[in-house]
Amino acid sequence: MEELLKRLCLARGISGDEEEVSSILEELLTPYADRMNKDKLGNLIFEKKNDGPHVVLVAHMDEIGGMVKHVDNEGFVYFVGIGSHDPLQLFGSRVLVGKNTLGVVQKKKKGNDLKIEDLYIDLGANDIEDVKKAGIGPGSLISRAPSYDSLMGSRRISKSFDNRAGVYVMAETFRRLGNTGCNITAVASCQEEAGLRGAKVLSNYIEADLAIALDVTFAVDTPQRGSPRDINTYLGNGPAITLKDDHFVMSSYLKKFIEKVSSSRRIPLQYDISTGGTDAGPLYLSKGTKHTAPVLIPLRYMHSGNEVLDLDDVENCIKLLIGLIQEIDSNGI
Repeated sequence: MEELLKRLCLARGISGDEEEVSSILEELLTPYADRMNKDKLGNLIFEKKNDGPHVVLVAHMDEIGGMVKHVDNEGFVYFVGIGSHDPLQLFGSRVLVGKNTLGVVQKKKKGNDLKIEDLYIDLGANDIEDVKKAGIGPGSLISRAPSYDSLMGSRRISKSFDNRAGVYVMAETFRRLGNTGCNITAVASCQEEAGLRGAKVLSNYIEADLAIALDVTFAVDTPQRGSPRDINTYLGNGPAITLKDDHFVMSSYLKKFIEKVSSSRRIPLQYDISTGGTDAGPLYLSKGTKHTAPVLIPLRYMHSGNEVLDLDDVENCIKLLIGLIQEIDSNGI
């Protein structure tokens, strides 16, 4: 189980440059698919063809990152963000620039009132010529340095559980599913962090009885919470379904259906009510989709270089999806 998750997390896949993650999934899932293809934006699509209800699993494979905007004469790199960043979280981070050049993010001014433009990257270069020799210049991509480590028990820490954990759940669900009457489509979507772009393209042509968007959600079950009301989900208490975010509201019918499957299979379930949105938003509005459900993995310290999750939540998320698909196959939705 964990080796694939680790491999996905260590891969580099900034929005618009997801090829490394895509290649891992092609290698892994093609043997289990009746058909595999990639659309014009880069969404990677695997299909198990059957005559039953159509279930679509979508997980975005991109991570937040950056792009070089300017290199000064001393060899210091200035950049813009790709996706949503907290400059305080970026400050002090190790990053990879260009193909594989290590650097550290530092700030130009004192204090904590920072913007991206207040940061720069030190590659250890003597001057701009060193940087040019490394093949780095405007347009070079930036990602956090690869990381994946164990904390206590089943807790793990990595740079990109958002959303390689969701990708892993999608891949494992697709791989583990045996004979089912459902028509299953698994999609590794692209450019979610840059504005849900992959899902928007997907929504133009996808038709599903149930579309499930797999992602992570805020687990503020830490001293960061202002009060108990600020806790959205807890690590270790199971996957969550989104009841409401800025782009989606779950129907009471679908909520009851998921709760029934969760209860009958003794899979813990939590509820997500949060700001922002996931790939569920565009799928929710697509012409050909009847039902949409965001199913999320609790995550601490989202969009930092040290995201924390619980492997038990990941496994329970897979079990919940398999249960939903088997129930739809037997009784419809």
